[in-house]
Amino acid sequence: MPRLSAKKKEEYLGVSPKKIHRDLRAFSRTGQFLASNERRLLKKYPRQWVALYEGKVRASAKSLDKVISKLEQQELPPNESIIWYMDTSGRKLIL
Repeated sequence: MPRLSAKKKEEYLGVSPKKIHRDLRAFSRTGQFLASNERRLLKKYPRQWVALYEGKVRASAKSLDKVISKLEQQELPPNESIIWYMDTSGRKLIL
């Protein structure tokens, strides 16, 4: 089977492979930020939903709907953000 050209890949995917790579690396860095700062975030945002995007906390609120609304007001994509409930009981709720 012949290899696809970058242009053909972009046509199939809707975005360039380079953009996908950049987005995945940014998401990975955000996940690393969360993992290394979880305790600090738990203390700062207990029993709240927190949205992280590009390695930073972008929104927090008591309800998931409010966090998503805050992201949208900042024109940040909720589907590309890490949204985490800061549950002090030890349970993990990740979207």
